[in-house]
Amino acid sequence: MSTESPQAQIQQWLDEWSASRDGCGLQVAAYLRGVQVINACSGTADPFSKTPVSEDTLFIAQSCTKGVTATVIHLLVQQGKLSYDDKVAQYWPEFAANGKDSITIHHVLCHTAGIPLMPEHTDMALICDWNSMIREIEQLTPIWEPGSKSGYHGLTFGWILGETAARADGRPFARIVQEEICKPLGIENELYFGAPPEAESRIAKISGKELPIALLPDDHLMKKVLPLRVVPIRNPEWNEPMFHQAVIPAVNGILTANALARMYASLFGDGVDGMRILNPTHLQEATHLQVDQRDEIMQAKTSLSLGYVLGNADNADAMGGKPHAFGYTGIGGMIGFADPVNEFSFAILTNRMTNARDAQATDTWFANKVRELLHLQ
Repeated sequence: MSTESPQAQIQQWLDEWSASRDGCGLQVAAYLRGVQVINACSGTADPFSKTPVSEDTLFIAQSCTKGVTATVIHLLVQQGKLSYDDKVAQYWPEFAANGKDSITIHHVLCHTAGIPLMPEHTDMALICDWNSMIREIEQLTPIWEPGSKSGYHGLTFGWILGETAARADGRPFARIVQEEICKPLGIENELYFGAPPEAESRIAKISGKELPIALLPDDHLMKKVLPLRVVPIRNPEWNEPMFHQAVIPAVNGILTANALARMYASLFGDGVDGMRILNPTHLQEATHLQVDQRDEIMQAKTSLSLGYVLGNADNADAMGGKPHAFGYTGIGGMIGFADPVNEFSFAILTNRMTNARDAQATDTWFANKVRELLHLQ
């Protein structure tokens, strides 16, 4: 067994991983009992300039972003500003149009609202325009009875919850994140929805292979949930200020691995630096199993709580197959999650898009290695 510290060992493995994958940049962070135990990085933030990744490099977190967005909703529930069973239209009356009047916040968090499909004319300009997207969301029609099925709301998840949060709270979604999560946890410069211009030079450039979605049949629902005109690699705008400065609460959180792991660490135990942002009662409600069935969009079984993916005991995933662990994965091999039983949180972020098999290997391999190094069950 190596006598090196967990930090040194993970750093070595990260260096080997990035060296074998051209244009790959990574960050790994972990907290144990509220203390940061790993914060390592390697590789290149920009495959063209060869700028190295540093601890303050910002990554586009893809769907790991959804875990942050869900946390905002739980905080507002804790503050008494909304409830999970409230109808979205209670706060956002225009949302009720076209058969959406019965959709609740619970439905959206569980991907059971029935409105996963994006408008047919979706493009990068549209998704970067908050007000235009809100008007588009208002015109959507459910493709199943809300609450009757679960299917991945890949992009719509974010705008529905983000606008509902803003209307219930009175502050724009991005400001809620900064004031309720970032400032209390000291990560104001490490987590953004809508990155300021001065942060642009710190944002890692996405590179890699064509995503598997491109190979799906044209009539596959996933291509209507995540239209090819807005997915990474195919659309260079993902590497431009237009996208970085937009607020897209399902996929474009711009952050460090430390910020993501620190947020999850703040949800359980004694939190971080004495700061716990969700109390035990609300955490238990937020992470209780709600959905355990085949996903209508991804055509695979999924286990969900209110806005988080749960560890699956039948699958040795990055969460160790532990049903009490919760978080969210992102394309490319990214994940952020909490394991309250072991008082452990973990995050890995990357800018190198890979196929689904390679991606799963990245987050699972590193998460399991960190667990092993920390002697966690």
